[in-house]
Amino acid sequence: MSLVADGVDVRQTEDDLTLVLSAAGAEVMRLRVRYEGWDDEVINPAGAAAPGPGAFTLIGHELRLEFGARTVADVGYARDCRVRLDVDDEGIRRVRAALLEILQCACYIVDTAEGRVCS
Repeated sequence: MSLVADGVDVRQTEDDLTLVLSAAGAEVMRLRVRYEGWDDEVINPAGAAAPGPGAFTLIGHELRLEFGARTVADVGYARDCRVRLDVDDEGIRRVRAALLEILQCACYIVDTAEGRVCS
């Protein structure tokens, strides 16, 4: 599955941190961590939630999320879900920072100004 997102919004409350990816103003995907229990989840545009990815990569402007079978069934994203991020460098930095906090237990590979970092 290949999606495109041209908008990035990071929302933080005292209960959770949420990364919202959107395209042309319509939500594409939300990734959220609930601070109580540090449970991460993915939420589709219809509002269905499931466990977050077990691994992710953010290389350049391509975000790749690897979901388990339950998530695939519950929210309809492909096991290997790719999102093309059509955002500027500041948007990429915001996505990277949010993902590293939200998906702390996931395996990852991300590009940074200092080079590629892996978990």
